[in-house]
Amino acid sequence: MKFLIIHLILFAFLPIGIQAQNVFNLTGEVRDTANIPISQAVVAIEETAMGTYSNSKGNYSLKIPSGKYTVTVMAYGYHTLKKDIEINNNQVIHFILKDESKELTSVDVYGKSASQQLRESAFSVNAINIKKFTSSLNNLNTLVGSSSGIKIREDGGVGSDFDLSINGLAGNSIRYFIDGVPLSSIGNGVTLGNIPVNIVERIEVYKGVVPAFLGSDALGGTINIITKKNKKNFLDVSYGVGSFSTHKADFNAQYISPKSGVFIQPSLGINYSKNNYLMKGVEVSDYSGRFHTVDAKRFHDDFFSVLSQIKVGVAKKEWADLFSVSASYFYSDKELQTGSQQQWVRGAATRSNNSFNISGQYQKHNFLVEGLAADLSLMHTWDNRIVTDTSFYKYKWDGSKSFEGDGNELRGGPKSIRHIDRPVTIGRVNFNYLLNDRHTFNFNYLINYLSNKRYDDLDESFEPSEDVLGKQIIGISYSQSFWNNKLNNTFFVKDYINHLKIEQQDDYWITGSDEVPNSFTTNNWGYGFGSRLQLNNPLGFKVSYEQSVRLPVAREFLGNGTTIDANFKLRPESSDNINAGVFGTLYFTGKHCLFYEGGFFYRKVEDYIRLIAAQNEGNGQYENNKNVTVKGVEGEFRYSYNNVLQVIANISYLEEINKTKYKDDGKPDVSYNLQMPNRPWFYSNVQCNYRKNQPFGAEDSQLMMAYYFHYVHWYYLTWKELGAYNKDLIPTQYSHDIRLTYSIKQEKYNISLECNNIFDRTLYDNFRMQKPGRSFFLKLRIFIN
Repeated sequence: MKFLIIHLILFAFLPIGIQAQNVFNLTGEVRDTANIPISQAVVAIEETAMGTYSNSKGNYSLKIPSGKYTVTVMAYGYHTLKKDIEINNNQVIHFILKDESKELTSVDVYGKSASQQLRESAFSVNAINIKKFTSSLNNLNTLVGSSSGIKIREDGGVGSDFDLSINGLAGNSIRYFIDGVPLSSIGNGVTLGNIPVNIVERIEVYKGVVPAFLGSDALGGTINIITKKNKKNFLDVSYGVGSFSTHKADFNAQYISPKSGVFIQPSLGINYSKNNYLMKGVEVSDYSGRFHTVDAKRFHDDFFSVLSQIKVGVAKKEWADLFSVSASYFYSDKELQTGSQQQWVRGAATRSNNSFNISGQYQKHNFLVEGLAADLSLMHTWDNRIVTDTSFYKYKWDGSKSFEGDGNELRGGPKSIRHIDRPVTIGRVNFNYLLNDRHTFNFNYLINYLSNKRYDDLDESFEPSEDVLGKQIIGISYSQSFWNNKLNNTFFVKDYINHLKIEQQDDYWITGSDEVPNSFTTNNWGYGFGSRLQLNNPLGFKVSYEQSVRLPVAREFLGNGTTIDANFKLRPESSDNINAGVFGTLYFTGKHCLFYEGGFFYRKVEDYIRLIAAQNEGNGQYENNKNVTVKGVEGEFRYSYNNVLQVIANISYLEEINKTKYKDDGKPDVSYNLQMPNRPWFYSNVQCNYRKNQPFGAEDSQLMMAYYFHYVHWYYLTWKELGAYNKDLIPTQYSHDIRLTYSIKQEKYNISLECNNIFDRTLYDNFRMQKPGRSFFLKLRIFIN
C-alpha cells in the first residue's frame, strides 16, 4: 500500500504541459448578480467539443482556434447565458449569471449539479438529491436506504431504532453530520427518521474513506445532511397522514429584511404514530404453558417527536459571507414494545429525550488573506434521556399480562426512573486555502466534549455517577487538480485524541471498570488519499485508501443506563479501507442520458466493535472482535430521458468474515472464517420515476409517478453453525412501493399518495424484528417562493 501511495504522489507531480499552434486564450470569470464566484459552471463552445468548468474562484480558461463562435455558460440553479464572440487574439470575457428558481433540462444535461460533482469526485460517495422528492417523501430513511451500497434496517415502525450499514459496516461505525457538524449537536435522539424533510437539500454518503474536512472518526463512512440555502423569502408547509395512526407535519420558512439583509429561518417538524401494525405468526403461551402462533397488533409502541429551530443571521456582507446564531429544541417520547429481540414483549416501559441547543456559525472567503476561506462554529447542547421502567408485569403479544413480582421489564431489577444527562460542547474550525487553480490546503479541527451523568429517582441501589468522554480530531489535507480538472488527487492525515474519565463502578464484573484506570487518554493516527482520473464524460476512474480509526461512542463505552451495559475495556477500531471504481456519463441524441458507476471495496478491521445481545430479556453489551474483513462489489445505473423518465438500479454483494483465530483468553474462536451474523450480504434496489407535464391540460402542473423495488437475499441471524436451522435464517425478502405526486402552479401546491409494501409481505430486520406490513400515506404540501 505504501508503494502505491508513493507512486501516485510521484505521478501527480509530473510536469504537465500543453502546446498548441494557431490558438488563443479565452479567459475570464463567472459570477452571479451578487458578484459571488460560481464554481463548476460550464463554459462551452457550441457545435464543438471544446469546453471547461470554472474553478472555485469562478475563473475559467480555454484554448480556441481563431474564428467566430457562440459561447454557452451554464450552472446548476442559474439561467443559461449565450454570447457570440470572435477570436483573433487572447481575450478576457466575464459572465454574469442570474438565479433560476426552476431546474432546467439543459442544466441536467450539460451543467453538473452539486450531487453529480460529488459522484464524480475522488471519493466513493453517494449524493442523493432530496429537493425534488420533498413533496412526496415522508422520511429520509426511505430514500437513503435505496441508494447504492446502503442498507437501513429498522426495529419497527416510525421512531424505532434503526441500523444503517455502508458496504457492510454498520451502527456506530457510521457517523452523522448536518452541514459538516455532528448531528448529535442537535440532540442524541435526532436521526434520519425524524429530521424534517423540508429543510434538506441533499444527503452525502461517504463510503469507507472519509475526507478530512468532516472531522470524523468514522470507520464505515459518514452521512452528511446538507440543508437548503435559499436566497429568497419562502414558505414551505406540509402535512401527512397514514396507516397505523401516523401523522407528520413540517414547517420551514425564511424572511430576509430588504434593508438590513438580516434573515430569520424558523423550522418545525412533528412526528406521531401508534405503530399498531399487525405482527404475524408470533408465539403466545396459553394457561397450560404451551406455545401457539397468532397474529396480533402491537399495543405499546406509540412515538411522538418535535424538532424546532430558529436561526437569525446575515449573509453576503463585506465582513462575513454568513454569520448566524440559532437555537433548537428536540423532544421525543417512545413506548418500548420489545427488547433487541421481539420475543421479549414490553407493555409499560417508556423512553423520552429532551435536548436544547444553542449555536453560532461564521463563514468568510478571503479571510485575513487572499484565498483563505474560514468556516467556524461553536455549539452547546443540554441533553437528557429518561427511561421509565416501573412495571413488574410480564406481557404477551395478545396483550395479556401476568404479575410475577420478580423485577421490572427491561432489566429484571427494582422499579426505576433512570436519568442520563449528556451535555455536549462541540467546536469546529475549518480553514481552506486556495494556493492557485491547482493546489488547495485544508485544516480541520473538531472538539467534542461530553459528560455522562446518571441517576435514578426510584432505584436506591443504583449508584449515581458522572463520566466524561472527550475527543479531538485534527485533519490536514492537500488537494491537486491537473489536466483541466481531469486529474484530481487528495492526500490527508488525521490525529484522533480520546479522553475518558470513569466514575461509575457498579457491575464492575460486567463493565470492567476495575481493570482500567479511572482516567486515561489515547492518541491514534490515520492517513489516506483519493485520486480521480476522468478521461472524458463516458469514462473515469477513481481509487481511495484510508487507514481509519474509530473511537468508541458514549453508548458503547458507557452503556445507555438500562438495556446496554457499559464496557470500559473497549478498544478503538482501526481499518484499512480501500475503494476502487469506474464511472461515466453517456449522452445519446441529446435526450437520453446514462450514468454508470461500479466499484470494489475492501475493509480489514481490527478490534471490530459489535453489539452482543444477551439471551436474558434481550439486553446486550458492545464487545471487540479482533479481526474482521469485508470485501465486495457494487454497481449503479441511472438512465434518464428528456427530463421525463428516470430509472435507477443498484446492486451490492459483500462478504463480512470473522478472521479472529483466538479469543483474548487464548481459546480458539469457533466462528473463525465464518460470515458475520445478522448482516445482509446481497441486496438490490430499482427505482423508476416518470413525469408528465400538464397531465389534464392544466397549465403549470405535473404528475410524478414512482415505483420502488427492494430485494434482500436471505442471511444468517446467528453464526450459521449454531442453533436450529429454521431459527437461524432471516429469509429472502422483496417488496414493492408506489408513489403518485400531483403539483399545480409550478409546484406551489402538491398532493402525494404512497403505498409501501403493496403485497403486504412479512419483512424482517435486525435480529428478525418484524417491520410494518402494507401501509398508505397521504401528504399535502404548499411551497411559496
